[in-house]
Amino acid sequence: MKICLFDWNAGGHHNFYARAFAEALTPGAEVIVAGSEPLLEAIADLPVATHSLGAPRPRPGSAAELDKASLARREIALLRETVAATEPDQIVALYADPILRWLAAAEPFPCQVSVFVMFATAHFPSAYGLRLTPRARLSAEFKELNIRRWRRRGDAGVIFGLDAEAVARWRRRGARAYWLPEPPLEVKPTARPAAEKRGCFLFGYFDERKGMDRLAAALSEGCEGLQLALYGDIAPEFRDRLDRELARLRQGGVELETDFRRVPYELAMEKMSRSRCALLSFGWQPSGSRVLLEAAAARTPVVVGGDSPVGKQVERYGLGRTADPADPAALREAILSIAADPGAPDRYAEGLRQYAEELHGDRFARELREALGLPPTR
Repeated sequence: MKICLFDWNAGGHHNFYARAFAEALTPGAEVIVAGSEPLLEAIADLPVATHSLGAPRPRPGSAAELDKASLARREIALLRETVAATEPDQIVALYADPILRWLAAAEPFPCQVSVFVMFATAHFPSAYGLRLTPRARLSAEFKELNIRRWRRRGDAGVIFGLDAEAVARWRRRGARAYWLPEPPLEVKPTARPAAEKRGCFLFGYFDERKGMDRLAAALSEGCEGLQLALYGDIAPEFRDRLDRELARLRQGGVELETDFRRVPYELAMEKMSRSRCALLSFGWQPSGSRVLLEAAAARTPVVVGGDSPVGKQVERYGLGRTADPADPAALREAILSIAADPGAPDRYAEGLRQYAEELHGDRFARELREALGLPPTR
């Protein structure tokens, strides 16, 4: 079977998932990765064929003519050109969210088209008890409408999702839908004894979504001696804002350790394994979190906002604490309940182990191969 993986974007999770899909499918399938030049450079070490899409997808609004509709139509044209050039049995759009509306209405393709939908929120109220604003609810239901339109097509393959509850909803409505667990970690952090763990760790890409303003409000007083390490790149437009929030943290007595660069993954996982508490996002509502799996593998309990699916997973599996991120006192109490307690890692260890080893573990390749009709690997 010839499978083409398609992503016009580059960087971050785009490179990561292109690699994860390709590695999982390579045994038993002829894999072609169709991607932007930066994405193809990032996976150049993989033994797969490639097809260049040229420069990465521009950001909407970066030029007057680059609105969402024109970009989506251009991307679907690239998808069609890729199918003609590579002649796959099926093609997988690795980030279908921005093109789904237009893909559902496009002319038929000569092969099966599967889609990876990363962001779905219509199920938040029923599955998690999370409220959506009227505008967010309309947007969420419009996406669900386009998913239904897409799956009625004769060339529709399967739909992949990061949120198991969203996938369950799609299946109840007749879609060939598959939940994708997190791919195996590139480096498995060492699960160190609780006595060796100290302080808090915040790792990733620092922009508005991290919720640094909420974290600074929570820790701006009563946190003398609290150790907090922050590792990762900073969005250029967020640098000045981050400096102000770091100053507020220092005023609260927080002892900061910062490494603002593309930190080597091994170094970040070593820091994770030595931390007593991992802090996740406090500024948005993600459906999944790679850092949550990394923390679980290191047996490091987490603190995250309770207003997201990730927060509900933390509560369900006993992975740490959640709090209303808009309530500084509640968020401070949740963080200190772990960071100031040497026994906290042991208290959450079993839930963290089950999450890392049983819920995720090596399931990614198994689920993906089954979805695309490939036999399991040994």
